[in-house]
Amino acid sequence: MNSPELQKQFHEQADLRRFWNRRKNPYLRRKEEELSRRILGNCDNPQPRLLEVGCGEGNNLLSLQELNPAAACFGLDFSPAKLRFLREHSPQCLPVCGDAAALPFKDNRFDLVLLRDLLHHLPWAKETVLRESWRVARPGGRIIVLEGRGDALLNRIFQRLHPVERGMAESTPANLLSLGERFTPGASLEFVEASYLLRAVGFVMGWPEGRMGRIVRPLYRLASWWDLMCAAWLPRRRWTLMMLTLVKD
Repeated sequence: MNSPELQKQFHEQADLRRFWNRRKNPYLRRKEEELSRRILGNCDNPQPRLLEVGCGEGNNLLSLQELNPAAACFGLDFSPAKLRFLREHSPQCLPVCGDAAALPFKDNRFDLVLLRDLLHHLPWAKETVLRESWRVARPGGRIIVLEGRGDALLNRIFQRLHPVERGMAESTPANLLSLGERFTPGASLEFVEASYLLRAVGFVMGWPEGRMGRIVRPLYRLASWWDLMCAAWLPRRRWTLMMLTLVKD
């Protein structure tokens, strides 16, 4: 069952393996940089105030700040353990412990608010969480929501294997766009990654060193090739990763 208690128990500790895999794995790091450039492309302020709601260990914030050192980055999470890790490894980011459904910020504070892979973990509070993100964005600011589509094959497998991911079943293009349109009729939906195979290999294999590392490198090359082929041949509406953009008026 996908419940608040299950989500809290699963996410309360820092996931160091995931963090270092994204940082050290050149295949995943390239994907993260491409995604971060796309996110920053939505911001019209060269020195923006950025907030990530559900920031975890800070991978996204670190990538965004590397691309724009002038950005003032804030990360909110409920987990003290994740925020301690963020403070130690991303001292330029400001960690804030709090509730995504009751953000501890004043209105109209941020140029960009990012919610990545968060809403499907909070299916009972999606609209409340998005309303809070809308509240703290400044007029003209952007709210960016990144979610994997729940009907993609790898995501269906993932949902079966990990109960905390079962809220993703509701993450369809129609549902995500409908949620955004409750806040602004100008909500837009894009598809920004064609396949999750490379990310799935990273989730299972990590980025091992030594002999095991030499064994898994060909798997990454094959998965990277597959992702490129999907991007070239799949219609964009069938791509796996969705990006919802809301512009606050």
